[in-house]
Amino acid sequence: MNTKNKVVIAFTAIVLGMIVSPAIAAIETDAMKTSVESFENSSKSNTVKTVMIIGHETPKFIPQIVQLTINDSIRFINQDGQEGGLVHDVVSVDGKTGVPDNNFKGFLPNVGDIYTVKFSEPGTYHYIDTIYPNMRGTIVVS
Repeated sequence: MNTKNKVVIAFTAIVLGMIVSPAIAAIETDAMKTSVESFENSSKSNTVKTVMIIGHETPKFIPQIVQLTINDSIRFINQDGQEGGLVHDVVSVDGKTGVPDNNFKGFLPNVGDIYTVKFSEPGTYHYIDTIYPNMRGTIVVS
């Protein structure tokens, strides 16, 4: 290879380096920002509270009122295990009308089934078991 070709190759490498390096640096910076944001958001939420569904004769949610902070989760567990267990669900409802409001809905047909919901907005959330409508609960997120 002659000297002229070596110079052209070296010059091309330098020019490509000047073009590609900033682009790679920008991609790495964006990836780092996303990673830091994900870590910050995930570190704000590390609480999971549990509501048990119990009581074959008079089923109920225990506890009936749960306090959460934003980005916390609640885990519903069907523990209604007498005589083979009962089917339950957890459906969010409007606090005044009792009509489902589509904030969350989970079906727990078997003993040991778990349904988990994460809350990212503050507010008061009411829920019932539509199979046993007298079963009611409230989640307060602040």
